Amino acid sequence: MDSGGLYATLGIASDASAKDITAAYAGALARYRRHLAGGKPLPAEQLDALRHAYQTLSSDELRRSYDAERARSIRLAAAAAKSRAAGAAIPAADESAPEMPVEFRGSGGEYFRIWLVNIALTVLTIGFYSPWAKVRREKYFHRNTLVDDAAFDYHGKPRAILFGRLILLAFFLAVTLAESISAEAKLGVLAVGAVAFPWLLVQSMRFRARNTSYRGLRFSFSGGYLRVLVLFLVHGTLSALTLGFYFPVFLQRQKAFVARNLSYGNTPVQFSAGVGVFYRGLAFPLLLWVLLLIGAALAALPLFTSGKIALALAIMLYALPLIGGMLIVMQLVMLPYARVVGTNLLWNHMSVGGTRFRSTQKVRSYIGITLSNWALTLLTLGFFWPLGQIRLARFRARNLHVIAPQRLAAAVAGAPRESSALGSESMAALDIDIAL
Repeated sequence: MDSGGLYATLGIASDASAKDITAAYAGALARYRRHLAGGKPLPAEQLDALRHAYQTLSSDELRRSYDAERARSIRLAAAAAKSRAAGAAIPAADESAPEMPVEFRGSGGEYFRIWLVNIALTVLTIGFYSPWAKVRREKYFHRNTLVDDAAFDYHGKPRAILFGRLILLAFFLAVTLAESISAEAKLGVLAVGAVAFPWLLVQSMRFRARNTSYRGLRFSFSGGYLRVLVLFLVHGTLSALTLGFYFPVFLQRQKAFVARNLSYGNTPVQFSAGVGVFYRGLAFPLLLWVLLLIGAALAALPLFTSGKIALALAIMLYALPLIGGMLIVMQLVMLPYARVVGTNLLWNHMSVGGTRFRSTQKVRSYIGITLSNWALTLLTLGFFWPLGQIRLARFRARNLHVIAPQRLAAAVAGAPRESSALGSESMAALDIDIAL
């Protein structure tokens, strides 16, 4: 019996005859119908995977092409495993491999109606419907994102998300209660939260990966608590102590941590970008940051040579405008640069088996979309928000291409791992985004 790929989807051997393929497909459909009639329908992505497997393997031409690509993907995966063991670079894939764009087929009007219902029910239930609203939103965006004519799917359970949010609510209530007792009690609760943060981050990635699937296979995330603790405690602290000059290293470590702990089925993701490419990609915002720091130092000189009245005037004339200007530059230039450059470098140096990616996001385009989205949202009193999310989804999709997506068929479903919704909800509450 073949251990994975389209043959495993139908439950047949790799040398099965055309008659065996048809019989296996008919049997799988019959099982699907029995589950449906019994009121326990199987996930829709399983039916999509069955159809795709039958359409490919029942065609002699498509089957020959699939077998060749699958054999090549297995060879590449074996070569990559040997390279990783030897500490070598990931072997380059065939540049002539077919490239397909990511498609997003959602529409503004359709999602606007979903958003309105979600808002209305969330308000009517005093927020208790929000986990169900999140699942509806995630399913809509996942199922309208396609690669090679196959859509992603989201499997998060509303009750698990609700449980996570209730625990978060309990934590915030504990902070409020501790604040009313003493400053020391509040600091103690916050310290517990800081220690729990790396675990919440790991749970966030694990929950989201485990509840995302493509062609019937789910993703998984294996990152651990201590690695995240070191990531933020060491690299995050160094970024702050060096006034941001260490940030490209911090960003590279974040992307590497996410990618190298992610798997599709049991096929691990590989990531090859070093620190140097992050410094080159962020050269312009770093140069701008240096100029701002020099300007801040020059503007601060009057503060040290003035009397009390002159000092107050100097603060009003120099310090406050300077701080405001630095915040604006950070929000409008540096953070968009970090997001776009980080996203491009992540995808362009990542591979899954023999499948690679090409991301072409532009900073100017991203800033234009985000600024116009915020402006239109303010002008429409919030009603443009869902349309803005559709615009962002289309922007990300049209700037991402998948090279040799058919090689993903060699991936084998790994053992499922249970995960908590608490981490995912805490990341949403704290507005933390990893851009994967």
